[in-house]
Amino acid sequence: MKAATVLVTMGVLLATLAGCGDGDDKKTAAPPECVGTDTPGSTHVLQSGPGPLPGGGRAVVTESHLDKTPPTVRMSLLGTDPGESTAEDVSVGSIVTVKGTKYSVVEICASRVQLVKG
Repeated sequence: MKAATVLVTMGVLLATLAGCGDGDDKKTAAPPECVGTDTPGSTHVLQSGPGPLPGGGRAVVTESHLDKTPPTVRMSLLGTDPGESTAEDVSVGSIVTVKGTKYSVVEICASRVQLVKG
């Protein structure tokens, strides 16, 4: 009977110790706050509402997925005419076109995107 108790106790002890590792392999890194580099002279497109773009039209951030690879943000690109809109998933380096003007995505964050005209 004592041998059975010792074996059960040893089994519980080993199971407990096995679960007490440092857990680094189980941790997931938090998504970055921002990806890319905010560039002087860039246009900031916010999540709060459609903002004007220098070449005409407007844009707004509708969703962010910074935990994906690559991190992405969904933007609504709005022309000046009612109903003229598209939605695009962008990441750093993407090019979007609104009203015939091209913009490069230089930084994305959870609630904003920085675009550089040209």
